[in-house]
Amino acid sequence: MRRFVLIGQKASASPGFSLDDVPGTSGRLDVLLRCVRASLLVSHGLRRDTMVYLVLLGGDVGPRVVRIDGRAAEYVRPDERSLAGRVKAMLETRSEGGFLAERQGMAVADGGLEVVLEDLGAGERYVLDEIGDDVRTTALDARDGVFFVGDHLGFDDATRRALADARLIRVGPVSVHADDAVTLVLNELDRRVV
Repeated sequence: MRRFVLIGQKASASPGFSLDDVPGTSGRLDVLLRCVRASLLVSHGLRRDTMVYLVLLGGDVGPRVVRIDGRAAEYVRPDERSLAGRVKAMLETRSEGGFLAERQGMAVADGGLEVVLEDLGAGERYVLDEIGDDVRTTALDARDGVFFVGDHLGFDDATRRALADARLIRVGPVSVHADDAVTLVLNELDRRVV
């Protein structure tokens, strides 16, 4: 199971954002939603070998984590509004310790990165970073790797400390958007597994 951990420093952990203006009302949750699309959706289907965690650190009820399991996910559409609606519905559910409210492959937990790290289990860990080793020349765990991706703000110092043992990788010589970086990593993993 490949896992992508998408960390939104300002992304709202509250369901109070507007579906009519996700970028302007959700702390840029839209950046993470594009990464969800890139992580899970392929032409005419879903990646059933991939799990995505949205670490939502913004808002007045955060932090919270939404987990989307590609093995069980249903009704995942490529547009941001639909994805935002699914996340919003999950955030309306409160949980106390651990992941709760499994609905069509989605679950929510109170807490931040520490909840994800506890849930991850085995697998080599990688942080997408502009100063990392090139993904094309790096040995990667193509089946069970865990990839940490920051939002438009990157990672804060506390997150960097928590991920200090992870290997830094980059997708190329030019900085690209987070969702494009996810696509490039998955393309490289797909090439190695096939």
